[in-house]
Amino acid sequence: MKTKLFTYLLALLVCPFGIKAQNLDQDLIEAAKNGDVTQVQALLAQGAHIDAVNKDKRTALIRAAFRGHVEVIQALIEAKANLDLHDYQGHTALSWAAHEGRTEVVLALLSAGANPNTRDEDRYTPLVWAAFKGHLAIVDGLLSAGADPHAQNISGFTALIRAAQQGHTEVVQRLIVAKCDVNASNNHGYTALMRAAEQGHTQIIDILLQAGAKPNTQNNYGHTALMRATDKGHTAQVKQLLTAGADPNIADKRGRTALERAQKQKHTDIVKLLKSANAH
Repeated sequence: MKTKLFTYLLALLVCPFGIKAQNLDQDLIEAAKNGDVTQVQALLAQGAHIDAVNKDKRTALIRAAFRGHVEVIQALIEAKANLDLHDYQGHTALSWAAHEGRTEVVLALLSAGANPNTRDEDRYTPLVWAAFKGHLAIVDGLLSAGADPHAQNISGFTALIRAAQQGHTEVVQRLIVAKCDVNASNNHGYTALMRAAEQGHTQIIDILLQAGAKPNTQNNYGHTALMRATDKGHTAQVKQLLTAGADPNIADKRGRTALERAQKQKHTDIVKLLKSANAH
């Protein structure tokens, strides 16, 4: 009884009698954004709707998740906030937390039952966002909670392709352990190996090859990983791919081989390497 009385009196201090009901909801969202757990609890006691949204369709839970306010998240979870509501971009509290690297928030939401495979308007899942951003602990938490390692966004990118492209070595390793398809491709046919090769990520190239990535796969334009490394002038990675069995005589859709591309761009060292591998 004393606890209820205290909560009510606290609510009166924060929210005087004259405040309009519609303002309570927006005050709740603002308090959550600012990490003020005391005010959040008082506003809820005063009658604020826990799942009310602002002009961007963002709830108090979403705003708190974006900012990483764990205490507010826990208070809202205890008050039975809907964990899986989407804002105007299709993001949920979990997807924003994964995007922003809010590890404690992600784990709290997952523990409370948030959907690990929710998708935003571009069909990014929290896992694809976390992999793209290099948030290893979040990637691990999502996978442990049942996140789909094969999920693709609207452009066909998987978590592995994004992580390989960005050079997040440990994330790549974790996704491979989770059986992510190393030869999956996006809508333009680019694989994780191609993306790693064009960015010059030597260690990731090696990890992908050891996991079964195919060095001679061609994308929609006929490009191979070897061509992508050649175009960017990555001599060491060209050598690495040749050693792994990359075919220097595959031609793209315009009939150009890696050697022709290297000659056109005046990558002299790569031209020598390709010729030593019997390129023509």
